[in-house]
Amino acid sequence: MRRIRQEEIELIKKLSNGLFIIPEHVRDMKDGKMGSISFDIEKKQFRNEQVSSAEYIDGDGVLVSIELTSDKNGKLFELDFWKVNFEPLIVYPTIEKVSIKAVDKP
Repeated sequence: MRRIRQEEIELIKKLSNGLFIIPEHVRDMKDGKMGSISFDIEKKQFRNEQVSSAEYIDGDGVLVSIELTSDKNGKLFELDFWKVNFEPLIVYPTIEKVSIKAVDKP
């Protein structure tokens, strides 16, 4: 567990339109250092819904997909990064570099 970084807070605010309370502590996920974090510190909740989806181009020119999800209680669950070549993240995305994609809601 660690304190959430300011750059993560800014990205989450943009992805969530400020609709969620952002916890002070997060857990780094084992994702090959792509940047994913979990807000489910106790590992007791389950993913419920995609809040938003985005993408950006990392410093090496490789596409990175980002997904923000909530848990079954309507709280933030994970901020998941997936770099298409499975390499570690080089540059954390700034809000100016992120392209938010439309999310289909039922």
